[in-house]
Amino acid sequence: MDYARGRSGPHFTALMKEADFNDALTQSRWSLYPLGVTMVAEMFDSFLRAGRYRVAGFAELAAEAFDRHTPPPSIAAETWTAARAALIAHAVQIPARPAKPVKDIPFAYSQAVFDALPFHDARKANDFALVQANLRSNLLAMHENLAARTSPAHMAALLTGRDTPSAPTGAELLPS
Repeated sequence: MDYARGRSGPHFTALMKEADFNDALTQSRWSLYPLGVTMVAEMFDSFLRAGRYRVAGFAELAAEAFDRHTPPPSIAAETWTAARAALIAHAVQIPARPAKPVKDIPFAYSQAVFDALPFHDARKANDFALVQANLRSNLLAMHENLAARTSPAHMAALLTGRDTPSAPTGAELLPS
């Protein structure tokens, strides 16, 4: 939405009244939803690891977040199922890889986001760096908000169902 508003400028209100654009925007937003969940999952892993916590079951957490929304009718059920499977396959690998700095997480996804924007390629030709910077700044803002509201130890305890991260029961805490 931010990109659409910025790219269309004073014509945004009129553009939003066009059914074809609204359909394209809806398609773009929902096709990018799995990538958004993936980036947030990686950001969350980075947050936990900053406190030396690694939580098992990341794929289940990502799938649960993904499943909180159903796609609009314009997204085929097979496409949604495939996106969910790809998200889970990626999330399974998150704890096994070195943590990325939050500012670097969007690099792997920027091109896919850029390609899905609902504007003709000629209209957005010079905007890749802008889109990538926006993804980076948004994810960093989410990370800062998370860090201001809680700690890695508290989140690890919540995710594992433990009163403290070292108490038994719940999901497994992996060694950092």
